[in-house]
Amino acid sequence: MSCLNRQAHNAQCRDLILAATERLDRLRHAVERSGADRREELERTLDALRGLHNRAMARAEAAHMVTDDAWPYARLNADETIQELVRAMDALESRLADPPPRA
Repeated sequence: MSCLNRQAHNAQCRDLILAATERLDRLRHAVERSGADRREELERTLDALRGLHNRAMARAEAAHMVTDDAWPYARLNADETIQELVRAMDALESRLADPPPRA
C-alpha cells in the first residue's frame, strides 16, 4: 500500500509541477505585455517564482528518492513547497489583473 501511495504522490507532484511550468510561461508572457512602469517589479516577482518552482521540483524529486522511513517528511516538504508556489502564482495573477495605480 505504501508503494502505491508513493507512486500516486509522485504522479501528482509531476502533474502539479507540469501545470505550474505552463502557468509560469503564461505569466511570463503577461509580464512581457505589462506596462513599463510595473515591469521591473513584476519581473523580479517572476524570478522569485522561478526559484520557488525549482525548489518545488527538487523537493518532489527528493520525496521520490528517499527511503520509506523518511518519505512522510519529504512528502510534507514537497507538498508545502508546491502549495507555496501555487499561492505565489495566484498572487502574481491577481496583481496582473489589477490596473496599475495612476500617478
